[in-house]
Amino acid sequence: MPIISKMEENTEMTYTQAVTELEELVQKMQDPQCSIDNLSAYTKRSKELLDICRKKLTAADEQLKQILADIQQG
Repeated sequence: MPIISKMEENTEMTYTQAVTELEELVQKMQDPQCSIDNLSAYTKRSKELLDICRKKLTAADEQLKQILADIQQG
């Protein structure tokens, strides 16, 4: 069963949702019954999810740096 990219339809996916879906995809890819046809779709979706996670982590890092800088300035 091919995976449909949710990137366009859900731009507000949380980090937790992305990680959860990524974990589910990893389990599917590790299944010996996983077909080669699905593997490509799973890999593509995994990259999209990793991009979401990376953007969320980078944004959180920048926010934390700003908060810490504001605290130091008093």
